[in-house]
Amino acid sequence: MKDKKIREFCEKNNIKLLVVFGSSASEKTRSASDIDVAVKFRSGRIISKLNLIYKLDDLFNGKPIDLVILTADTDPLLLYEIFFGGKPLYEEHSGIFYNEKLRAWKLYIDTERLRSMRKTYLKEFARKIKNVA
Repeated sequence: MKDKKIREFCEKNNIKLLVVFGSSASEKTRSASDIDVAVKFRSGRIISKLNLIYKLDDLFNGKPIDLVILTADTDPLLLYEIFFGGKPLYEEHSGIFYNEKLRAWKLYIDTERLRSMRKTYLKEFARKIKNVA
């Protein structure tokens, strides 16, 4: 029943992929936990993030929703978290989740050097601030 409701919701709202991730996907949720949801739209009409959260409220029984709308600019680290710790609830056609997971992995690997440089810079910055204070 829930699968049918999700499928109908996604088809009606132009959603190509709907994924739960974070504690929601690992089933380590507490009663106060929010539900982390990522969506990828088909091309065409896209509804606003706030409107989509409002509409998702019914699907997830009124639990707070933390929504990520997947675009070409989504942070590679966030993509990695979504696709390597998440579970697809809806795919417009089989293989979308897997293809996005591959793309997330490639972006994660490609940006590893930048993350390392950032970490080094932040450590150096923190060291300099300590010396000033």
